[in-house]
Amino acid sequence: MRTRVWLTGVVLGAALLTGGTVATAQAASASSDASTIAAGYTDIGTFPSLSACQSFGAAGVYSDWYCKKSTTTSNYHLWVNLDS
Repeated sequence: MRTRVWLTGVVLGAALLTGGTVATAQAASASSDASTIAAGYTDIGTFPSLSACQSFGAAGVYSDWYCKKSTTTSNYHLWVNLDS
């Protein structure tokens, strides 16, 4: 469990260094489209482009992730299954 917490910290720290903004560990914000968010996924970052989001997702420690365009801005959100 400590390893998973440490790896999550590394992923979130890397998001800050690569220009993404890190979301807190909470349910989806009011600005996201809750009806299209898959159960079991957590929004861990916001990125200015799809390619930045995909690059970060592919380099992360989680195998089950996807990027979704924000419904209110031009940003992309990285959603991960924390159990993957």
